[in-house]
Amino acid sequence: MLIGLSVNHKEGLSCIADAYVEAIVKAGGSPLLIPLTGDSAALDEALSQVDGLILSGGGDIDAPLYGETPHPAATSSDPARDRYDIRLAQRAVEKQIPVLGICRGVQVINVAFGGSLIQDIPSQMPESAVNHNQPDGGEMHSVALRAGSTLHRLMKADRIPVNSFHHQAIRTVAPGFEAVAQSEDGVIEAIESADGRFILGVQWHPERMLSGDQPLMLSLFRRMIAEAGCYRKVKDIHRRIYTIDSHCDTPLFFPYGIDIGKANPPFELKPAPADGMPPVYQLKVDVPKMQDGLLDAVFMAAYLRQGERDAAASAQAAEKALDILRELIRQVEKNNSVAGIARTTADLKRLKAEGRKAIFLGVENGYAIGKDLRNLQRFADKGVKYITLSHNGDNDLCDAAVGGRSEHNGLSDFGKEVVKEMNRLRILVDLSHTSEKTSFDALALSRHPVIASHSSAKALCNHPRNLSDSLIRAIAATGGVVQVCLYSPFLKESGTATVKDAVDHIDHIARIAGTDYAGIGSDFDGGGELSGVKAANEMPQITLELLRRGYSEADIAKIWGGNLMRVMDHLNK
Repeated sequence: MLIGLSVNHKEGLSCIADAYVEAIVKAGGSPLLIPLTGDSAALDEALSQVDGLILSGGGDIDAPLYGETPHPAATSSDPARDRYDIRLAQRAVEKQIPVLGICRGVQVINVAFGGSLIQDIPSQMPESAVNHNQPDGGEMHSVALRAGSTLHRLMKADRIPVNSFHHQAIRTVAPGFEAVAQSEDGVIEAIESADGRFILGVQWHPERMLSGDQPLMLSLFRRMIAEAGCYRKVKDIHRRIYTIDSHCDTPLFFPYGIDIGKANPPFELKPAPADGMPPVYQLKVDVPKMQDGLLDAVFMAAYLRQGERDAAASAQAAEKALDILRELIRQVEKNNSVAGIARTTADLKRLKAEGRKAIFLGVENGYAIGKDLRNLQRFADKGVKYITLSHNGDNDLCDAAVGGRSEHNGLSDFGKEVVKEMNRLRILVDLSHTSEKTSFDALALSRHPVIASHSSAKALCNHPRNLSDSLIRAIAATGGVVQVCLYSPFLKESGTATVKDAVDHIDHIARIAGTDYAGIGSDFDGGGELSGVKAANEMPQITLELLRRGYSEADIAKIWGGNLMRVMDHLNK
């Protein structure tokens, strides 16, 4: 495994102590020094080559980077190295690369993600009896490891002796991380990611403790190499297969001036958002995130909230959906060097071969059809590949799973005509959000397989939006596919869902219907988010969990895109 190694910066030289290199080699990896540069593109290219990253030790980090005035005891900082290290840490995590931070490296991780530092332990913690700065390698001191942490499992001990070469340390732990080791005076000696990813930082120098009575420290580097091997396997699989996220609501944020072809900074939602959304929002799907997440394609939906159903409101709904689609097409065409509109699986394959991301078009809520069947032709002409028959609340087509009154007892007469016309126009029928009776009515009527673009298993989470086992089997029996939704309340009935919870639903569908009938539809930018998979760049964590559970590459290829592509290809028969 190729392990990137951040460098020290002395007198204009990018350099590193031999002990780091020897530790990587001894653990079975190949080190690659990443020279210090301020060129972000060059650093990104270097990171694209490596399978893991070690952030090495060094001098103090400039206090203003974590909102403080420099302490008189702080040594001279190196702004160039600070920028370089923080960029490496942030981009490695965004790309899902395993990271190990050592001494200054753990402090870099903490500052890069919003934590702060004690600038000088001796003066700011005068009561401490621990000598943390022993440049001659003097005596060790003891640190306690938090039970159940990755570090605790690696060290196989509650307490370990460590060396100490620092006068700064972590004060407040960055959001998304947990303190997992402390010295006797309360100084935080190690942190790791709270969501299960391998992002681990230690305050001591394990590379100096690989011989004599401390061979256990080699386990840190061996674990790093093992995680790097898993990451390389995920990268290789994603390069060979086609990966599709079958549902996101990113067009909802077009009014905020987003550009799907670029990395979008956080923006303020006005008026104040409802449904627990944060006032400042970070977009979850754009092309840079898809690139980092090795995601080939996404279905972006023109979503309409269920509204009034009189003639005027229905006509306005159709025009609103078309306006969203026009803007989506405009944005993709503006960014045609990195993305393209896809209408078929052949388009997806071509775009991947060209190094571009495929954007499929969907409509969420048949309310957009209004009362006029001719609107379906207008959507088809724009390239719409699926229409979700309802959202929350009954519409003129059918009854919904949530917020409805079962006014049609399934599909209405108009809804039956819609399904037939969708079949004729080769638009996929999407059953997410529909009532069970609506779903079975559509299954009986459609001559093409149907999909659930973002739904999960009711047997594991009893939510009305989820699908019963009988409905999952019926969708599979007609050749369709159920795309597991990454929305936490659809995956578990309380608490925040994790990657493991999402893959539990994939497991369930595979067990009761087969791996040919499961897929992934994130619902990103519409509420979808997991601990460990918060945006499109983190999708490889799903692949990693599938590998851990023993799924073959062939089955992973089906789940990530092959099954949905089979259904799409059926439209042309």
